[in-house]
Amino acid sequence: MKLRNFLIIFALVLLAPLAAQANPVPSQTFTVYVPLVSVPGTPSGITSPTSLAVQAASHLGGAGDDLAAGVAIAPDGSVIVAGTLPGYQPPGVSPTTLLNGTNGWLLRLAPTGQLRSATRLGANITGLAMSPAGLLVACGDFGLAALPPEATSLHWHHALGQGRRCAVGTDGSSALLVGNEVAVFSADGTAQGRWSAGVGTTNDLVVDSAHEQVIVTGFKQVNNNLQIPFIRAYSYTGMLRWQSYDFAADTPNVGTADTRGERLALGQDGMLYLAGSINGGTGASIFVRDPKDASQSATDRLVVTDKYTNPFNVGSIKMLWLGRFDPADGTLIVGQSLLTRRSDDRGNSISAGAMAAGRDGTLYLVGQAFAALANRDQGRINGMPVGSYGGGDAYVLVLTPDFRQRQLWLAWSGTDGSRGGAVGLVVSDTTVAMVAQVSVGAFVSHNALQAAPGGGSDAYVAIWQR
Repeated sequence: MKLRNFLIIFALVLLAPLAAQANPVPSQTFTVYVPLVSVPGTPSGITSPTSLAVQAASHLGGAGDDLAAGVAIAPDGSVIVAGTLPGYQPPGVSPTTLLNGTNGWLLRLAPTGQLRSATRLGANITGLAMSPAGLLVACGDFGLAALPPEATSLHWHHALGQGRRCAVGTDGSSALLVGNEVAVFSADGTAQGRWSAGVGTTNDLVVDSAHEQVIVTGFKQVNNNLQIPFIRAYSYTGMLRWQSYDFAADTPNVGTADTRGERLALGQDGMLYLAGSINGGTGASIFVRDPKDASQSATDRLVVTDKYTNPFNVGSIKMLWLGRFDPADGTLIVGQSLLTRRSDDRGNSISAGAMAAGRDGTLYLVGQAFAALANRDQGRINGMPVGSYGGGDAYVLVLTPDFRQRQLWLAWSGTDGSRGGAVGLVVSDTTVAMVAQVSVGAFVSHNALQAAPGGGSDAYVAIWQR
């Protein structure tokens, strides 16, 4: 009805000059006030590059040390948080228990923070993912489990050992990382393949259903003094499709700085995203070379905007490099360095916990940042200033699709001196959710299940409008 009224008023505005020409009225003027029409989905929690309004934010955990593992958004908008929470008692619900569940928890929240249901699952949970159709997969000491979005029953389960990371594709195919091996299953739980991820240490994986492949990243030791990253794509049955940065030890131009692939994401835009770490500056790393041909420079595809994306005066810090790739063959499209800076402008360290990308290629990244990210002390969450620096900030970064503007870069702190790091992130068309670890102090709370930490280290969740 609002849209219809707007169109009627808009038509009158357009026709008014024509009517005036046909029947001129000397010196007569008028003003039409057209109402603002909000397109569904446009409200955003981001109010400035240093300010965010959250719908819900809560600590999660008991008196012991609790670990957040991942977060997913269901088709009905529910936010599912996974973690290992010893002794935790969810308020106001009777939990479901699956796979002899003890300390592994799946907490299903409304976007505004109310607890809808809770499920115990195994002794620990290390990862969580959900397909667009609502197939929820979780990994942990129990291997890999598939559940409905309510997490109240099991679709299927494979006990393959302690799962490190897990992922699910748009076709419902899921992948589990156990040690350095990858196992793949169809949506109904049928085994598709199991294979070694190759030489090196694998840190993360994604399922690319559009190309029916699993993509992994990590690093390998090429000599006594150098580590280089790899990105490898395999068919569901384990056939190697393509490799990026995965050069032989004697290849020239692979750099002198230890460099690793840390986190992967397959964006809603269908592109592949990598967060890599560099011990030292980008110029000394393999990330300045083309991922397919180390003899070719990649600097024409690296975006530099300010001193936080220009790695000068860095020393031996651990910084980040972010890249967008074509998942069909691993070709680099665009990349950017990322570091923090001390008050004397010397570079400082930053790590990646998780990443995601929207349909337009907007990139979301969370992790831990050391003093200090840009304009840190100007940060506001629900209008309140972030607490003073305590030795390691959880953070959230939102980059425009061209990597040229930061829509948001915010330290996540509540009490002065609080400390922690973000470890999980999910983005839907309407909602963003983040999970983090609080190791010291407390983070911001709003519509909270648990306003204060329970003791030890705590898990934490924050939800805001996209």
